[in-house]
Amino acid sequence: MNRTTKKLTVSGLTLLLLGGLVSPVTANAETTDSDLPVAQGTTTREGQTYSVGSMEMPYTLMGSKTGNVKVYWFPKLPTTLTADQLENQTYLHELAAIYPDTPDLEDVLSGYRQALQDINLLPGESFIEFEYRHAEESGDIPDGMTKESYLESMGNAAYVTSWLLSESGKYTAKQITREELQQSYENNLKPRLTKMPGGDEQIVTFDRIFALDSSQESSFDAIFKAFYQGGRTSAYLNDVPEADVLKIDPAATERQTLARAKQPMTDFLKKQADGTYQLDGGFFTNFATYSSWFEEIVTPPATEKPTPAQSQPVTVHYVDADGKTIAADKTLTGELGAEYKSESQTISGYKLTKTPANATGKFTSSAQSVTYTYDAVIQTGSAGATAVPKGTVIYATKKIGLYKQATFTNKARKQWYHQKSRTNRPMFVVTGYAKSKNGVKRYKVKDVNHHSKTAGKTGYVTAKATYTTPVYYATTHKTVTVINPKGINAYSKKSLTGKRTHYQQGQVLKVKKIVSQNLTTRFVLSNGRYVTGNKQLVQAGKQQRAKTIRVQRGINRYQTANLTKKNGHYRRGTVLKVKGWTYSNANNFSKGDTLRYQVSGGYVTANGTYVRSIR
Repeated sequence: MNRTTKKLTVSGLTLLLLGGLVSPVTANAETTDSDLPVAQGTTTREGQTYSVGSMEMPYTLMGSKTGNVKVYWFPKLPTTLTADQLENQTYLHELAAIYPDTPDLEDVLSGYRQALQDINLLPGESFIEFEYRHAEESGDIPDGMTKESYLESMGNAAYVTSWLLSESGKYTAKQITREELQQSYENNLKPRLTKMPGGDEQIVTFDRIFALDSSQESSFDAIFKAFYQGGRTSAYLNDVPEADVLKIDPAATERQTLARAKQPMTDFLKKQADGTYQLDGGFFTNFATYSSWFEEIVTPPATEKPTPAQSQPVTVHYVDADGKTIAADKTLTGELGAEYKSESQTISGYKLTKTPANATGKFTSSAQSVTYTYDAVIQTGSAGATAVPKGTVIYATKKIGLYKQATFTNKARKQWYHQKSRTNRPMFVVTGYAKSKNGVKRYKVKDVNHHSKTAGKTGYVTAKATYTTPVYYATTHKTVTVINPKGINAYSKKSLTGKRTHYQQGQVLKVKKIVSQNLTTRFVLSNGRYVTGNKQLVQAGKQQRAKTIRVQRGINRYQTANLTKKNGHYRRGTVLKVKGWTYSNANNFSKGDTLRYQVSGGYVTANGTYVRSIR
C-alpha cells in the first residue's frame, strides 16, 4: 500500500492527537520516496504509459455548495514545478528561503522529483484501482484487505480527521457544549474508531479525556484547543477563515473523499504543450479533502443514453503581476453548456489591475482557467511608506539592501548599497510592489546606475520614505543650485530638447514654476527655459560652497577624486581657488564617499584638518 495512505489511515488521527506537534512538512518529507507508486519496466496487462514532466503543488481541497477551493500548502511558491526546476537545487533553495520557518522544505521539494516518473494506467482505471493494483503487485496489501475494505478505510480516515477538526473547533469557539461534544463522540466518532487499525487505543485515550471531572475543566479545554489548532496546521488551513473550518461536515468530507478516489486517474493528469503530463497536487497530500457540503453525481441507468461529453471545471486563479498566487484558487463546476460566472476577490493589500476576458463563459468538456491579476498597494503615509507610481525613479538616502524576495533575510540579500552623498545616491526604477510575510511594504525595482557594476540588477527594496524617495522634485522652489559636477543644460522645451545654454556647478537659478513630464519633473526658470528637476543634479535653495581654501598642513594633489595618481603637492599656507566639488567612489556602492575639492590640475582633500575655507 502507498506509504502516504498508510500514514493517513493508521496514523492520521495520531498526528491530530499530538496537537500538531508533528510538522506536516516533516511528515510529508518522510514519504516523498513513495508518494506515488509507479510502473517500472513493462506490465503484464495492457495499458497506456503517461510521461509526467511537471507537478502541481500540494493542496488541501475545501468543498462547499459554492464550489471547490484549492488551499495550497505553500501559497507564496509557484503553483506548479517542472522536472527541470526540481532538478535545480539552487532554484529550490531560493524557493525554500521564502519560508524560513519551514527548515525541511528544501528536502521536501527535492523529494517531489522522484514522483515525476512514467505512469502506466489500465483503461478507465480509477485512483483507488490504480493504487490497489500497485500495492497488490508489491505485496503490500494486508491479509484479507479487499479493494472495497481499502476504500472504506480511506473514507473512515477522512471522517475521523474532519470530525476531530470541526467538532473540536466548534467546542473551542463555544458553539457547542461539552455535553454535546461528548454525545457526538459517542454517536459518531467512536463507532468509526472501532473500524480503524489502532482505533481501540484511540478510544481509550478519548474515554480518559471525557472522564476528566469539573476540577480539570481547564485541561479538557486545553486538549481540544490543541486538537483544533493542530488539526488546522496539519491540514494547512491556518489561513482559511475559521467560519469555513467550523462548517466542515465529516459525512460530506467522507463522500467527497471517496468520490475523488473513484475518479479516473486520467482526471489527475493534465496534458501539457510539450506532450508530457502534469501531476495533480492531490497526489502529494493523499487527496486531503474537507467539505461542508457534497452530493455525488447520479450515474444514469444503463438503459439511458449517457451524455457523450462531461463538463470540466473552471479554475479561478488570483495572482500578482509576477504570476504568484496571492489568494486560494476557486473551482467552479456546473453542467455541460451551462453559464459560469467568476468573480474577483477583495484581497487585503492588493488592487485588481486585470480582469480576464473569460471571466464569464460556458462550461465545456475541457478544463478552463480564469486568472485575475492584482498589484500590491502601498498606502500613502502608513508606517512611513509612500506609494509612487510604477516607472518612478527613486534613490536611497540611507544604507539599504537589494533582496531576491519581499521578505528580507541575509540569504536573500543580493547587494548592499552604502549611504552616499546626494550626487552619488543609488537610483532604481520602481517596476512593481510587494509585501513581506509580515505585511511590510516593498518596492520591486531595477538598478539604473548605468556606470556601476550593479546596473541592471533587480529585486526588492524598502518602501519607507526615510530610506527611499523619488529622485525628482514634486513641488516648486524659488531658487535651485546646480550641484552636478559637470553642470546642467537649459532647454527651450520641457522634453529637454532645444538646448539654449549651459549652467555650471554652483550657479543659482531663479525658478518660476515646476511642470511634469511623464514621471519626471522640470523647473521653469524665470527666463522661460527648462531644466531638470533631478535632485542629484540640482538642489533647492542657494547652496554655499567653498570658493577659496588655504592649506593648513601639507597636502597632495591627484588626478582623480579617489585621490589616486598624485600629480602635485601644496605647502602649508598655500591659497587655492576651488573650481568645483565632487565625491569619491562615485559609482561604487559597496563603499561610502568623501567630499573632494577640484582645483586647477586635479583634486585635493576637503578634510578640515588639512584645508580651511576662506571664501
